[in-house]
Amino acid sequence: TNQYYHIDKGSYNIPEKIIDVPALCQYPELPTGCEATAAAMILQYYGSDMTAEDFASNWLAYDANFYSMGGVQYGPDPNEVFAGDPFSEYSYGCYATPIVSAINKNSSKYEAQKITDKSLETLCNEYIDQGNPLLIWATMNMKPAKAGNSWYLQNGSQFTWMAGEHCLVLVGYNDDYYFLNDPQVGSTVAYKKEIVELRFEELGSQAVCISKIRR
Repeated sequence: TNQYYHIDKGSYNIPEKIIDVPALCQYPELPTGCEATAAAMILQYYGSDMTAEDFASNWLAYDANFYSMGGVQYGPDPNEVFAGDPFSEYSYGCYATPIVSAINKNSSKYEAQKITDKSLETLCNEYIDQGNPLLIWATMNMKPAKAGNSWYLQNGSQFTWMAGEHCLVLVGYNDDYYFLNDPQVGSTVAYKKEIVELRFEELGSQAVCISKIRR
């Protein structure tokens, strides 16, 4: 089953590692802004007062310039910018690099690093166990990823969006579940490990680590 479980930290006896990261909801302001919402959660965890709306408005580069030329559809590259406008429900989203760029270009207190090609198990050992939550890319409700709309990028290559793309914050795990702060619901949810691992791989095994800059 894909069913997730809402975690009530008060009554739920959780012996495993869960990092207490503020859980923010992307709705109603950011219907497609799960990435900005997830980034704001981790920034707040490290002491920032950055809101998801502030992040989306002021830090995140986005481009809603989709156009047709000669019967061919063109649009922005979600590996470079947010494709669309996170304040609009008729938008796509972005992958890890635009989130990293947003933080590294705009913040003097925090820095971000993109991580790829590591398993969730490894990420838990290297980051979660050290008290460092991570942004990860998967899908909404952990439903199977499927090819969405396609368009051409400025460099002439064709890009296909993964429908159902979703960004969440990995905050913990136990033997059976990963615990994630889900911007869709604004709370911590649990999914079976195998399903999260599958969706994470389908979205390119992308994660982002945010940390305080040590002076």
